[in-house]
Amino acid sequence: MKRASTDGCQSRRRNTRDVAEQIVDPTPRVRLARITDLAALVGISRRANDAAPDEPAAIRSLGLPIAPAALSLYQLFRMPLSLIRSSDSIWVHQRGSTLDGLARVERDLHGEWTAVELSAVDDAARARLLARVVREAGRHGVARIHVACREDAATLALLGAAGFQVYARETLYALQHGRAATLPDLESVRGAASTLRPAHSSDALPIAQLMARVTPPAVARVELTDARDWERATTGAWAPRASTSPLLRLAEGSAFVADGDAGELDGWVHIGVAREPGEQHPHSMRITTLPGVSVAPIIAAGLAEISARATEGGTGGGAILAVVRSYESGVGAALREYGFEEIADLRLAVRDARARVTAPGMVPAIG
Repeated sequence: MKRASTDGCQSRRRNTRDVAEQIVDPTPRVRLARITDLAALVGISRRANDAAPDEPAAIRSLGLPIAPAALSLYQLFRMPLSLIRSSDSIWVHQRGSTLDGLARVERDLHGEWTAVELSAVDDAARARLLARVVREAGRHGVARIHVACREDAATLALLGAAGFQVYARETLYALQHGRAATLPDLESVRGAASTLRPAHSSDALPIAQLMARVTPPAVARVELTDARDWERATTGAWAPRASTSPLLRLAEGSAFVADGDAGELDGWVHIGVAREPGEQHPHSMRITTLPGVSVAPIIAAGLAEISARATEGGTGGGAILAVVRSYESGVGAALREYGFEEIADLRLAVRDARARVTAPGMVPAIG
């Protein structure tokens, strides 16, 4: 009898093992990435970034402007995820032993988060990853989470279900290497463009006033900027939020201004030069002007500065990116005249976790 009982137990254990082996799609889970996941993460990121935005893909992503071919993947990264910053956090979506999705967030100086990657095999997996990011942000007291994406109905619906609100539209322009040869002599333009001068510390308030006149109040309320940011803006260490900011690896930033009447500014230009010597990483240029101000000489002077600094740093030959908000009228048309191509139409969204005071009972008592 004892032998029969032992054989029965072994048989039940074998049956249990056989059933477990037949499970091909176990319950998915989201966890923090490990260093051993790097190869799988690179594969997911590459598959997502290589997919054309207007075609069904095996990996769904935010559709940030790494594709189409107008901007090569390797102009932004030597290898996807190879330049992860210490402020990044990565979560992975796992089914059994297979990783089929990732979410990557970056923390800024204010402690806010920006989701720079959200890629997975389907929208259900992306929803689980996004829910984990939102939950972790709440645990860490993060007030706001930012994200940028293409105007994709599925992605926008996914963000809306997670509490994100779209607040701004951007268009990304790129000037490819070689197209600048069709422009006028940039060095001569640089010497003649007296409308631009390097920004000084005393320009912090005029830059803030310029942005207040250009930026709609609804956008300004989302992108709160303090005095320290405006001071850093005069040195080129800070620029307004853009969809491509987390993607770029810049060695230096510089700020220039165009003087107007009565001590005010007509324009502000932030230029960034790529970090990697000998590689074709993109540079960047961000232009803000008052309505009615001629943008063409400002663009020419900005291109001249990038050309000179990139050549000196050994990073010449890369594309030049320029982001234009929908309310920055005239800048996009002027960029196209200088050979820039429109390569992406993007949306900026934010999830605000701060509680708003809506009842008198919540106001602190005084006295």
